[in-house]
Amino acid sequence: MKISIRVSILSILLTLLLGTSFLIAGIDYFTTNDILIKTTKNSLHYASGKVSEQISSYLQPLERNSYVGSKLISANVVTPEQSINFNNFMYRILAQDTDTSAVYWGDETGNFYMLTYKTEDKHFISESITQTPRGNQKTEITYNENWNLIKTRTVPYTGLNPNIYPWYQRAKFEKEPIWLITPFTKIGGTEQPFGITATTPVYDENQKLRGVFAVDIPLEKITTFVKNIKVTENSIAFICDQDSNVISAYTANTNLMFSHKMPKLADLNIPIAQTSFELYKKNQQSIFSYNFKNEKYIAAYEKIPNTEGESDWQVAIVTPVKDITAPLEKNILLALFFSTLAVVLGIVLATIFSSHISKPIVTLADDAELICQLRLMEVKNIFSRIKEISLMANSFSKMKNAIASFQRYMPIALVKNLLLTNKIAEVGGEIRELTLLFSDIENFTSISENISAEDLMQYLSEYFQSATRVILQTGGTIDKYIGDGIMAFWGAPIADKDHALHACQAAWQLQQAFQKLNEKWQTENKPQLATRIGINTGPVVVGNVGSDDRLNYTSLGNTVNLASRLESLNKNYHTYIMVGESTYNLVKDSFIFRLLDKVTVKGKKQGSYVYELMDIKAKDETKKEIEQQNYNQLFSIAFNKYENGEWQAALDLFNQLAKQ
Repeated sequence: MKISIRVSILSILLTLLLGTSFLIAGIDYFTTNDILIKTTKNSLHYASGKVSEQISSYLQPLERNSYVGSKLISANVVTPEQSINFNNFMYRILAQDTDTSAVYWGDETGNFYMLTYKTEDKHFISESITQTPRGNQKTEITYNENWNLIKTRTVPYTGLNPNIYPWYQRAKFEKEPIWLITPFTKIGGTEQPFGITATTPVYDENQKLRGVFAVDIPLEKITTFVKNIKVTENSIAFICDQDSNVISAYTANTNLMFSHKMPKLADLNIPIAQTSFELYKKNQQSIFSYNFKNEKYIAAYEKIPNTEGESDWQVAIVTPVKDITAPLEKNILLALFFSTLAVVLGIVLATIFSSHISKPIVTLADDAELICQLRLMEVKNIFSRIKEISLMANSFSKMKNAIASFQRYMPIALVKNLLLTNKIAEVGGEIRELTLLFSDIENFTSISENISAEDLMQYLSEYFQSATRVILQTGGTIDKYIGDGIMAFWGAPIADKDHALHACQAAWQLQQAFQKLNEKWQTENKPQLATRIGINTGPVVVGNVGSDDRLNYTSLGNTVNLASRLESLNKNYHTYIMVGESTYNLVKDSFIFRLLDKVTVKGKKQGSYVYELMDIKAKDETKKEIEQQNYNQLFSIAFNKYENGEWQAALDLFNQLAKQ
């Protein structure tokens, strides 16, 4: 691969400047990126540890109150049956720990005592369900925030036995203190939001279950702790147990918290959280990195102490690495921008200098390509103060003029083909199927006798200019000008599968062009010309004929001779475009023809039919075409009878045709 002087100068300078800039930026990026990720891991570890301590501290009163309450009931220091004293006992628990939402007791006989605090109206509500001779009854006592009695209401209770609920049955089954996360249930009422229930079974001296003491706190505050974790904008924080049950999550669907079972991580529809938890359970690493869908994440897990649930709770934080590196990447882009700006400013002068040298050289290279394509009119003269470039420009100008003169002596398609193939013309030919055209001006000898030589040359030049334009536009190659005639062919040197069609199109367009010329000459009081054309298709030898010093690109063979003969036969039949049988068979669907005769060329024993090209076929058959087709069919019948020696029948048909 070759590069220009300008590119060489710019490339060297650009490589040095950009290489240095990218090296510095790269070192800065990777170093800073490593520091940021390590700092983020430490921050995540600290944040998860802090939340773990907050939650542990928040849960301590739950564990303490459950334990102390059960011991006091077991020692009969307080007894639920003494409802007023028991209410005072439960009030002290709620008053000391404002995070506690409810305290309650249930026994084996179905008695139930509960005190709750309603933050919306700042009232304490005492509910008790007791067994009486008259049946179960429910007593509801309302106190204000200062523990003053507001009202009391007693009604029959027909609801379910309180001791069949999960908080009671699980404690009874486990026979030890346990924590549950379930919807708070108001006995005989409606479900409440999820919360943590600490339950402790109480036994008598015979180890017989007396009942279960329970304390509730809501999950709302734990959710607040989780929501306050904000490492980055897209960080995800959640608390779950070892079975992937979600206690709280920053982006969790809150509607899940109202179902009868704990939501799983999968229910949150956060795949990155579920993936991190699976990796944590597998590797048991408190902080780690992982990839998910071509993005990198950092996860930190921290166990929460003093949780009496069925499995340990974990505080988890998952952060996308791109959140950490985005500001860095922005700064890197900014640094690259200023580095690039400095590079651009640094190469401006070099660009101007190199352009001053390289621009005329590039223009000369473009001119050389134009000359190769024979687009000589587009080649422009170049001026340069640099001596060597000026010499090259002058040489190019001379070469352009020489080739412009040379191409007028050769078929331009041949010259272009030689330039494209990068070959030197040499003697030789090949057999190809071509379509040839010969033209000649009718009565030209008598016309030329009445015109001066100078006027005749100008007259012919205008004629040949018009003819040449049509032949070249249809893809033909002009073999030679023969006096007032033209020899041309289609299908060489550039292959053309429709050479017969294009030759006939050229013949028709030539007659149209000559008609316009005659109209012009008529206005100028100049003699008008009629042109006879002969066309034939077949195999010929085409190639370079001559010597090593001078060559002529031409075609030879019987097909050529017949085409020339057809042109001269026009005067016998008073026609102007005569086409051989082989050409007719190739293009008969595109033009309207008239059968003329069957002729035998000198040197051949077998004759061939000849036709007159009369018009171009329209897409839809016209009345004229239909009449011509009928004429042709009748003429063919008459001609067939003529060939078979049925002279009278042929004569009758020809007379009939003459009357049409």
